[in-house]
Amino acid sequence: MTPPWGTRGVLAVLVVLGGWATAHAKSPTLSCTVKPPRPVLGQAVTWEIAARDLPEMALLKSADFGSDWLLKDQTSDRSSMGPGTSAQTISVILYPLKSGAVVLPSVQAGTRRCAARRVVVADHAPGQPPQYVASRIEPARPVVGQAARVELDVGTGGAFDWHAVDAHASAGVMYPISTLSATTVGPDGAAIPVQRQTWSFTPLRPGDMSIDFGTLRATPFGQLVVYPVPALHLHVLALPAYWPVGAPVGRATLVEGPAPARLSIGGAGVLRATLSGVQVSRQGLIKMVQKIRAPDGITLYPPRVEREPVSAHQVTPTWTLELPFRVERAGVAAYPRLLVPYFDPPRGAPGLAVADWGRVHVDDPRPARVLKASGLAASLGLLLMLGRLAVRRIGERRCLARWRRIVRAADADALVRLWREAIARGDDQTMSLRVWVGAQRCGGEPLRVAGLEALLASCEHRRYARAPSSASDGDPA
Repeated sequence: MTPPWGTRGVLAVLVVLGGWATAHAKSPTLSCTVKPPRPVLGQAVTWEIAARDLPEMALLKSADFGSDWLLKDQTSDRSSMGPGTSAQTISVILYPLKSGAVVLPSVQAGTRRCAARRVVVADHAPGQPPQYVASRIEPARPVVGQAARVELDVGTGGAFDWHAVDAHASAGVMYPISTLSATTVGPDGAAIPVQRQTWSFTPLRPGDMSIDFGTLRATPFGQLVVYPVPALHLHVLALPAYWPVGAPVGRATLVEGPAPARLSIGGAGVLRATLSGVQVSRQGLIKMVQKIRAPDGITLYPPRVEREPVSAHQVTPTWTLELPFRVERAGVAAYPRLLVPYFDPPRGAPGLAVADWGRVHVDDPRPARVLKASGLAASLGLLLMLGRLAVRRIGERRCLARWRRIVRAADADALVRLWREAIARGDDQTMSLRVWVGAQRCGGEPLRVAGLEALLASCEHRRYARAPSSASDGDPA
């Protein structure tokens, strides 16, 4: 049946409807979708931006999301299906940095726009407790230059194994003194297993400041989770105006090592001490030690100051101080004293740590050496004298033994032979036998040999009782 407006009217309507459909199909579109629609703090959010037949969109930047979101990753895929026809999809991976209402920014592409979108983030998944995060500082109100202990506790429920946090403060010196360690805390009477990370923090100016912990991350079952960690706010007290900048702050403990109690002139040693409990730099400590005045009789050399390895796990460093010295004068000398002034925040007043090594007795070995040498010379002389005496005594004994043998044997011939040999060696030829025997000595003493006088008389009788004619035999009278 033909409509009342005829066939031509029907055709005209179909042409109009087809043109409208074609025009609508080619119009540009822009859509922005959030997955999941109800995000949970710590879990990733995918924001998908799809554009059709629109100019190419640039990738988003972290600044576009402000401080409420962490931009973790994004990808862009653009394709063309012919002249004037294109499609682009940007997939953005975000992590919310707070719970409650957060806003995704508006997106503009050509003539199309996605309005800013409000998203409500839950602080924990249904049926699970909120993530436990707590930070603290001890002391709660440190003084400028005072090292404080900062702790961050993070609950470890489930399969969470948290990465170390990189904390920092804009107006202080901060460094970790421990890695993550397991412990248990009990807020509100409930025991919660946590991982604890500790830092040493030294503020450099007074007033209000904060310590920023950044984000807390873990990868349970290979899936990254990111939690925001609230900043730790604190107030730093000012030092008294009279206290020098850079001088030690804290409560100093100075322990001196043993020092030599006795040395000889020219002897050297090292005075040692350890300093802990205060925050002070190596250069500041060296300047402090260099101010020590050397006592009379002691020469000091440049000090050595080293930070002990154990300091890496302490709020305040431990320093080893070595002061080399040499003694130059005999007597009793007092070692120098090391004075370390410090400001004690709990008392609000200065203190003084002292290292006192006592005294040293210095000996002069030179007189002892002279006496020793003299003693050796005297001993040697005595030995020589005793040696000569022994030789002399031996000679005396041998001499007396020879005369005694002659007397015991009544050997007149041997006696006469000795006399003649002496005259042959140069003795006076006019000496008679009796005179010669009377002049003989054994060790400087006259001969006292029993029977010698009888033997001498026998010789004289034999010699002088001869006939007168025998007197011309040439023997001495």
